Amino acid sequence: MDPILRQSPFTANNALPGAEGQTPASGTTDTTGDFETFLALLTTQLRNQDPLKPVESTEFVAQLASFSAVEQQVQTNDRLASILDALANGATGGLAQWIGKEVRNPGSAPYENHPLDIQVFIHSEADSARLVVYDENNNVVGHQSINPNASDVEWSGILDSGDRAEAGHNYRFEVESIKDGEVSATTPGLVFSTVQEVRLIDGFTILFFEDGTQMYADDVRAMRNPDAG
Repeated sequence: MDPILRQSPFTANNALPGAEGQTPASGTTDTTGDFETFLALLTTQLRNQDPLKPVESTEFVAQLASFSAVEQQVQTNDRLASILDALANGATGGLAQWIGKEVRNPGSAPYENHPLDIQVFIHSEADSARLVVYDENNNVVGHQSINPNASDVEWSGILDSGDRAEAGHNYRFEVESIKDGEVSATTPGLVFSTVQEVRLIDGFTILFFEDGTQMYADDVRAMRNPDAG
């Protein structure tokens, strides 16, 4: 199985699911535990405060605001968990919902005689950046200067040769962050392409694309219907 590409541009982790010590990057914490701890501390504070020197009203309001924010985060996490369970809880019906959807991923996308939208990640210290275009044979066929502050760019399909890319052919993109004339970081450009297959491997839902690219369903940050492009 080919390495599974990750959305996180500056924290590469291409290990296969089930490899020792490797799990999908989630960035989550035990928010429910924090919520319960916060509630216990607030209750204890109210019970033990000096009646002659109660907590200042402004401080109390700030604590209640923090309490509300934590509670909302717990509810948000619960909703996200429900969505993920609906899409990828191991049930065949849930997995099937991914098939045919266009998901933004670090693989390749077909050029169809109109500009391709590419999400880019550029290092914050870069003073310039460049989009590098690869064809289906992994040959570099194009370059395009891009704004170092950009998050999305369009590739018009013009190759270094001056010719236009061939319709129906897949192209892959990399973004070079440049500082003082030297490439300081290289990250994949993210494109929309169609999910061809879904597998549940060691408890992780893996999406497969036509070009062989694989990614964790947990890493999906953008999805659309095929006719939305």
